[in-house]
Amino acid sequence: MEETFRVSVRELVAFSYFPEDILPAADMESMLIGSQAHRARQAAAQAEAERAIKHAFICEEAVILLHGRMDLFHDGDVPFVEEIKLGAGDAAEPLTEHRMQAVCYAAMLALEKPCCAVRICVAYVNEKGEVCQRFEERLERDALIAEMDGLLRPYAAFALREAKHRHKRDESLKALPFPFPAYRQGQRELAVQVYTAIGRKKRLFASLPTGTGKSAAVLYPAFKALGEGKTGKLAYLTARNTARQSPLNALERFYAAGMHARCMVLTAKETLCPAPTRCHPDFCPRAKGHYARQGKAIEELLCENETWTDEKIIRVADAHGLCPFELALALSELADVILMDLNYAFDPFAQLKRLFQGRGSLTLLVDEAHHTVERVRESLSGTLDSRALAKLRAEHGKAAGRSNAYYRALTALIRQLRVLEAESEKGDAVLAALPEGLLEKAEAVRDAAFHTLAMGGGMASGAAEAVRICLPFLYAAQRLDEDYAILLEEHGRERTLTLYCLLPGKEIAAITKKMHGAIFFSATLTPLPAMKRLLGGGEEDACFSLPSPFPREHLAVIRRRVSTRYAQRAESVEHIARAICEMLRTRPGSYIAYFPSYAYLDLVRRQLETADIPPLWVQNREMGEEERAAFLNAFMEPGKPRLGLCVLGGLFSEGVDLPGERLIGAIIIGVGLPTPSARMNAVAKCYQRCFGDGYAYACRFPGMHKVLQAAGRVIRSEEDKGMVLLLDDRYYHREYEALLPPEWQLYDEDIALATKRLEEAL
Repeated sequence: MEETFRVSVRELVAFSYFPEDILPAADMESMLIGSQAHRARQAAAQAEAERAIKHAFICEEAVILLHGRMDLFHDGDVPFVEEIKLGAGDAAEPLTEHRMQAVCYAAMLALEKPCCAVRICVAYVNEKGEVCQRFEERLERDALIAEMDGLLRPYAAFALREAKHRHKRDESLKALPFPFPAYRQGQRELAVQVYTAIGRKKRLFASLPTGTGKSAAVLYPAFKALGEGKTGKLAYLTARNTARQSPLNALERFYAAGMHARCMVLTAKETLCPAPTRCHPDFCPRAKGHYARQGKAIEELLCENETWTDEKIIRVADAHGLCPFELALALSELADVILMDLNYAFDPFAQLKRLFQGRGSLTLLVDEAHHTVERVRESLSGTLDSRALAKLRAEHGKAAGRSNAYYRALTALIRQLRVLEAESEKGDAVLAALPEGLLEKAEAVRDAAFHTLAMGGGMASGAAEAVRICLPFLYAAQRLDEDYAILLEEHGRERTLTLYCLLPGKEIAAITKKMHGAIFFSATLTPLPAMKRLLGGGEEDACFSLPSPFPREHLAVIRRRVSTRYAQRAESVEHIARAICEMLRTRPGSYIAYFPSYAYLDLVRRQLETADIPPLWVQNREMGEEERAAFLNAFMEPGKPRLGLCVLGGLFSEGVDLPGERLIGAIIIGVGLPTPSARMNAVAKCYQRCFGDGYAYACRFPGMHKVLQAAGRVIRSEEDKGMVLLLDDRYYHREYEALLPPEWQLYDEDIALATKRLEEAL
């Protein structure tokens, strides 16, 4: 039985003809210039532009549906095809990949008409569309068919191999059992909702308490949908690398249960590359000839039916002298499931275009979805900081002097930033419009930085940093509307100007509505209707929530009246320290106390250092990987109580799994509210306009998400029993109490009574 594959001319040619070295990708400006040059040439020529053409080729056991658009087409007894490319016009012959694109169009014309021959031309034009150089030839029909056969055969072999893999994958997924002996409470209902959302290409917003087993419960129906052709690829998104362990554990179980699928982890370039440097053959030996060696490495990994982790990708890349990140990117096109960061889906400068542009058969599984709003807001905002720009200028001036365009462009932008005035007495302001001329100066810095990058040499790193600063700002400037705020901060004579995205839900909706389903799930996606709106959901999208699967009597929650507001923090320190000590005495064991800030943490730590308590382990601002591991390992030692002091919303308040006696309680100081700022005020005003109750959407909801995540560290399995102490009088207020899980058993003030009831229940 013949398999049918649809492919564009560009894709077909790129499969066999490609540069061997890793070279910088064309920037947006270059692509825009190329498009303008194409249009100018087409407008000047007496020919039909963008003529669509397609043809079905039979090769081996495959039917290749080839399609594309000819840049210029002249009809006649001997048709004429012109392929337009931006170029300097100093080549001895056309690039093979350019010529082969014209050959493809000519072959389709010869079979469509039919005709005995076709004339082809590769024309290199300047920015104005003027022809600098042209390479023309006449090809007979038989010669065209022969060239096409040589182009189609390797692609057909690849496509048939991929089809064979998909058939094997689908059969294994259809027969795949749930990888646990039984469903936990609510898992089956969740699986049905996920499967339905993917089948209907809708979005689902699910609030799933810690311990639900959400990774397996979401992946299992997604695999079933994949096996039935309801989607073509799964992207499992997380906000933190530490959150990948749960889905990785689930994938191991699926493999053990008989799954045959390609699963991989895609990690940031900075983590994968052995010696981060410029991706260019002049700077990195692995970039030289990378694509010529890559095929063998991929074949080696395709033989493994297990997850392609960072370690496996790096091992194979080292063996073949490859860039690990470029190898990982190539594997992402072949993988069935990709575990990756949120930015690869939603950040306009990090998004994997090969996966998201023009691909509808992709499903997003967004874990830790409560982080998505802030992460997307950050990626859509842009900042110009005169201090950072001045540092770049000083470094460049020392190395290359001041009489160059890049230095002068930086100087002009810095000068305008420094004279901007904030009207607010607090040193920051929301401006009504961008200062006149500033956008042009930022564009000049970008252009000069690109030119400096192209020149190479020792100035490349500074120029690259300038590009990284300017591009997000200019991108945000193009989108500037009522859902952005223009924020100005003063630091002496220095200024920071930020175009701050207020409503990222619009971009989230624009991306996810193109998908074959998008599942947003989290233990703290509450209140669910509000989070659905913030994430760009509409009336047609579904919500689903589950109660905790664990016995409610296994968790005792005590709330105590104490003001942790900033003005009263110094007065509350002794009260907080006494409450922590009382908790430790009443039910001895390992605890973590979570604070609103490092400063508050440090004040209480000083009080605790003289108390009779277990050894202290304290989170600090600059913890490296080894220090983080040491912190967690300290809690792994059985029979040795510990007290951790951490910040709310930090490294150890999410994604930390300390079951059993490793952690028997959490002490949460405050309600997690963000620090008041011009940014928060602007967000609250926007939310008030769009949703009503802007303070709740901007401050209270995200604050309580931090609280619930920290509290979720305590009960991790059916056997766990623990306590949570909430220290803040606002937990008695109706609007905060309503955000606490309904299954929580609340005790007012009395730690001893809560401990007694917990022990009686056990």
